[in-house]
Amino acid sequence: MARERDAAVADALDEAARVLVRLAARLRAVHDGPRAADRVAAPPPAAPAPETPARQRRRQPLGERQQAVLALGGLATETGLAAGDVAQALGYTAPNATNILKRLEELSYLSRVPGERPLRWRRREVSG
Repeated sequence: MARERDAAVADALDEAARVLVRLAARLRAVHDGPRAADRVAAPPPAAPAPETPARQRRRQPLGERQQAVLALGGLATETGLAAGDVAQALGYTAPNATNILKRLEELSYLSRVPGERPLRWRRREVSG
């Protein structure tokens, strides 16, 4: 009886976590609009730095699912997260999570943790 109750509570907490991550992603998307307008109104920098391909890619807007993945705290750790971890946390399928992680890697948001199997990703350090 207690085991079933604990399992039900754990399931409810998992679902609540997924809902909160989605809500956080939507709130970020809503508030990106005013920040973008502020950046447009600001005077241009005196001498803009040349853009690297990684910087150009990062200017692309992120989708809701990409934002939800980036909101996961486990990506900020040294060991990062595997696609299965992301899929379980957000209710995605493992192949979809893998595709999102690979795309975020291409966009220079994430990097693979070397020597890990299954593959794991973590936040990439941003410089400049």
